[in-house]
Amino acid sequence: MLQTQHLTLTHQKDLQDLVNNLDLVVNEGDKLAIIGEEGTGKSSLIKALIDPAAVSDYINVEGNIINQFHRIGYLPQSLTSDQLKQRVTDFLYGNIDYSTFDFSLFYRMAERFHLDVERFEDNDQTLSSLSGGEKLKIQLLKILAQDPDLLILDEPSSDLDQDSIAWLEHFIAQSNKTIIFISHDEAFLEQTATAVLHLELLKKRSEPRASYFKGGYSDYTENRRETFERQLQRANKEREEHQDRMARSHRIHQSVEHQLRHTKNDVAGRLLAKKLNTILSQEKRYAKEAEKFTEIPQDMDAIDLFFSEISPLSTNKILINWAEQPLETGQTINLLIKGQDKIVITGPNGVGKTGLLKQILNELSSRSDVSLGYMPQHYDEFLNHNLSTLDFLTDVTEPEKARTLLASLQFTRDEISHSLIDLSGGQKAKLFLAKMVLAGNNVLVLDEPTRHFSPTSQPIIREILRDFPGAIISASHDRNYIKEIARTSYQLTPKKLEQIRQ
Repeated sequence: MLQTQHLTLTHQKDLQDLVNNLDLVVNEGDKLAIIGEEGTGKSSLIKALIDPAAVSDYINVEGNIINQFHRIGYLPQSLTSDQLKQRVTDFLYGNIDYSTFDFSLFYRMAERFHLDVERFEDNDQTLSSLSGGEKLKIQLLKILAQDPDLLILDEPSSDLDQDSIAWLEHFIAQSNKTIIFISHDEAFLEQTATAVLHLELLKKRSEPRASYFKGGYSDYTENRRETFERQLQRANKEREEHQDRMARSHRIHQSVEHQLRHTKNDVAGRLLAKKLNTILSQEKRYAKEAEKFTEIPQDMDAIDLFFSEISPLSTNKILINWAEQPLETGQTINLLIKGQDKIVITGPNGVGKTGLLKQILNELSSRSDVSLGYMPQHYDEFLNHNLSTLDFLTDVTEPEKARTLLASLQFTRDEISHSLIDLSGGQKAKLFLAKMVLAGNNVLVLDEPTRHFSPTSQPIIREILRDFPGAIISASHDRNYIKEIARTSYQLTPKKLEQIRQ
């Protein structure tokens, strides 16, 4: 069992609480998914659970962490640049504790993973040359050979292709180990989680909230929706009833004051004055009641973006018409894209999906008859960090309109003026979408558009894009996105681009 008692994590730079007074119990065999937007403290939390000293340079940790597990296996969000340069064999066998490393288990797990580790022993292949799925398996293999009873995985599915994600889902679901993991992938969560911890920052990112749910992810989202609706109904009903009481009291108040001003009978005047005092006391009670109203719940999943000012292209307008078009990654492809098409390109990691999108982008950029928007997979490659959040949008709209839109997307006043480098991945994703809306783009090129959004926000992103009145050309491993957005799906293989029959 792992337990936290009144755990509070506070960022040292701005004294912002990321987690406040968290009481949590993780039992043996649990598969606990930690979800939430970027910047809500998910990675800091799991590092603190492993070792509070690991975050002491930027996080203040208060409260108790009681860990009754004996060995923790930790899979970080990404390998370091030095690790990627290592030979696979050096990574696997270097710095291992031979007193705990079980080579028999190591080779059994390698066989189970369908991973031929012996092929790495006679060559200098580095980790950077492996696919996302192979990197994951190599890391897990080394961790599991030390037989941990608790696995902590930081976004293990984020750089995997669909086959590798399916493999990881099966591994987590079938494992008898206790596993705590962070994920943004809805379909992955639905297949793996037996409990959910949702971290949020409410009230303009100033108030942390941690919601724990014992059960699967689909049940959690349904419970979250029902709880939100019940609280909203109760809050609205209380306010409506209060307004009715205040309106009735105000009418009586005005009537009594009118009678009091016009009466000439001393006895009647005293009675009216007494009645007026009673009404004033009642109104004070009503005002105090208002202080105890149920709080109107904040819909953190809401994303107020609408492509309502788009000039859609003709369904027959040809955007791309490639015949035997060579790609830098070696494939020669045929591709026809028209003005209302919504296509999604899948394929294994490293096969060239991002390169294909950039080649499409370059060709469309030279055309004056389309309005083109682009969301890259790695935002920082396309952001000028000297710009503020507001500056990024004022390229395409007036400052006041940009401020209003940013406020509706829950950016604080400080974040609106912050440098782009200070924003989380989820906030940067919102910015790219917001710029497309303000620019009125009628062709969108999107590289993994949902990967940085909270899983509870992703249905809204899909709804926004599903209703988009133009062409969408995208690459994604997100199964829900592919199912709901794609009218045509393609798979890019090492040899060609193949249409997937649906």
